[in-house]
Amino acid sequence: MEQYDVIIVGGGHNGLLAGAYLAKAGAKVLVLERRWETGGAVMTDEQSGCRINTHACYMMMMDRAPAYEDLRLQEFGCTYISPQPAVTFLTKDEKALCLYNDPDKSAASIARFSAKDAVKFKKIYEEWTLLVEECIVPQTYRSTIAPLEMVYLLNEKEIGKKLLELSEKTPIEIINECGFESEILKAALLYLTTMWGINPDVTGVGFLVPLYIVRMLNAALIRGGSHRLPSAIYKSFIANKGMVEDTMEVERILVEDGKAVGVKTTKGIEIMARCVISTVDPEQTFLRFVGEEKLGEIAPGLPDTIKGWQWEELSHYVLHMIVNGMPEYKAAIFDPDVNNAFIQVMGVDSMQDVADKFREAAGGGLPLWGHMTCFTRFDPVQKPSVLARFLPESEAPVRGLQTLRFENISPFTAKEGDWDNLKDKYAERLKEMIYYYAPNLREAKTIRSYSYPPTYVEKKFLNMQRGSIKHGEYISTQMGYFRPNDLCSRYRTPVKGLYVAGSSVYPGGMVLLAGGYCAAGVVAEDLGITPWWSTPASIKAAIEKGLAV
Repeated sequence: MEQYDVIIVGGGHNGLLAGAYLAKAGAKVLVLERRWETGGAVMTDEQSGCRINTHACYMMMMDRAPAYEDLRLQEFGCTYISPQPAVTFLTKDEKALCLYNDPDKSAASIARFSAKDAVKFKKIYEEWTLLVEECIVPQTYRSTIAPLEMVYLLNEKEIGKKLLELSEKTPIEIINECGFESEILKAALLYLTTMWGINPDVTGVGFLVPLYIVRMLNAALIRGGSHRLPSAIYKSFIANKGMVEDTMEVERILVEDGKAVGVKTTKGIEIMARCVISTVDPEQTFLRFVGEEKLGEIAPGLPDTIKGWQWEELSHYVLHMIVNGMPEYKAAIFDPDVNNAFIQVMGVDSMQDVADKFREAAGGGLPLWGHMTCFTRFDPVQKPSVLARFLPESEAPVRGLQTLRFENISPFTAKEGDWDNLKDKYAERLKEMIYYYAPNLREAKTIRSYSYPPTYVEKKFLNMQRGSIKHGEYISTQMGYFRPNDLCSRYRTPVKGLYVAGSSVYPGGMVLLAGGYCAAGVVAEDLGITPWWSTPASIKAAIEKGLAV
């Protein structure tokens, strides 16, 4: 029977990442993936020659994640661009606020609404950038520490105290306390915070406000489609003799004398290893794969903790459209940069609008709001292929077709009924809103219109119950040292030889390229493997300043 050093359950980006680091360090690593391809939700589908990014597409950490340079992802086919302005907020009276990664340019746009806010924004953005770059980003790529230790660490520095203060406030409180007078600016900042499902009224996760705002203004898209990111990690993994078995579902993790020694697949195949890394959610890892009874013998009380895992209350509804023209927004008369923005937000003119529509969605309603991206405006590689010319409805030259993606926060369970019956009706209502802001799209020929409701997310990915895009709710009891719980947030678990490294583990969901990176370091230490990678200079600087450990 073949013996591995490491078996990794789940071939999403975190599983591939952990595998790539460990394989390059000389470990014999096997990745097992339930689906027919690796990459998880960082995927790009092709329908009749038209390329769509079905799930993850806005990459907030590409220029900060150590893996990009460590694994030479550019050489393996992953490059990215950060269109500017990063985001524009369209108002019903045909004006627009544009925000950039350059605070001076953002201030110039803000000044058209409030000169005072323009000055104030530059100051606050500078403060928040410092918080993000010196505290939050370095901590993202280090193991977490206990809450009291974190408080002690951060309280020693003014910047740390500021972060702790923010964490105890709601997003609405944080933005209100900035003292801005422009409603569209306040709406923009709250939208950037809540567009990934963060409740504007919840406390305990206030540190996400500066993080999401600063990093979304630096967000990137992957050239050629999102899947080229996990594809590059996969190539790095394979180049170092890593092995992948897809369409291979794990039935259980084999545990002997309290130690994980391998896995058994649903095909009845047993594969042995020195350790197992699971990148799937806590319920699958512990209750399904280890088993509630066995887990209870090893760690009494842990099964009940796992059963208390909270999935997200909201998900995303996504509408993909292939049309024969780029959107031209009415607000471009007010500011020509509107059409060039990476993301156009519509349907909200005030902070109250954002809060109300979030609450409406949380209550099962289907609000008219969201944001649009025209990927083909920035990346010609994502143009439909020559196969698109065979579309029976297509009368436009393939080169003229554009790929649009509209998305918003929506409920998993809609009050109006079943999503299979609602998805296209909702699409038509959203299109009417889109046409108000971009009238030329009403006359454009739609080659493809593909509705992707929250229920489809759950059907495709077992990790995303109730359409949970971050693999679990972001609340204070499921963040930091408590993600997924205080026994497993540092990647080791009470089951010796079993590690966790997915989005339900610290630092969390989104495409941070962090969970697999951090777990690889812990596993290498336990297996006596010498890491070939070094701590980035920015993280070393944070450690020296006492802002990370």
